[in-house]
Amino acid sequence: MQPRPLLTRMEDEHCRALRQLLKEVYCVFDFVVLAVEPEAEVDQALHRQGLQHLYLQLMAERRERWETLRQDPRYADVGLTSMRWEQERAVPEALSQEQVRQLVCENLEQQDLALYRAFRQPPYGLHFPGGAEQARQVYGQWLDVLGLDPEQQPQVINWVGNLELDCQAPDMGPHLQPWSDYFDEGLEWWGVWCLTVWNPVRRTLSVLAASATD
Repeated sequence: MQPRPLLTRMEDEHCRALRQLLKEVYCVFDFVVLAVEPEAEVDQALHRQGLQHLYLQLMAERRERWETLRQDPRYADVGLTSMRWEQERAVPEALSQEQVRQLVCENLEQQDLALYRAFRQPPYGLHFPGGAEQARQVYGQWLDVLGLDPEQQPQVINWVGNLELDCQAPDMGPHLQPWSDYFDEGLEWWGVWCLTVWNPVRRTLSVLAASATD
């Protein structure tokens, strides 16, 4: 008998609607929310399993786009490109609770762990019909879905803290090859994100990632 999975994807109607809205306004973040079984030991190994779930979602979305493209006879012979995903090479950096509070605050200034700035200012900007106020509201909804509530003391691990932007290290040659080519575009200049979020109150493990260029 196969053992029961320790992580199960959660995708209710609210989460699907939020995901669709973020795509429509050109948000560059990908994310997945996972339920954690009661018997699971929440350690770095489980967080890495979360990274694998994000990869599976990314590949499912890539396959869906590929199948849509191939419906056009001009692209019938286009093959599905694979994604290098070597999560075992990812270097974990656990964030303190103070860093988590800094991470989620609505601040557009340039600083470390400025999640709101990255959410609001992707390479081509966001396009909310309701402008900045709607963007703030949706950002709050997104944090709630992810379980990123400092009051609930989530455990957050940064998996790309050791990767440097090409533009910040021009004299050091090519940057250290990241553990996935998902991050190649963002390392050109905009930046990269990959966090896992364990919320002990909700017993959820979320993964968010972003990598974009112009």
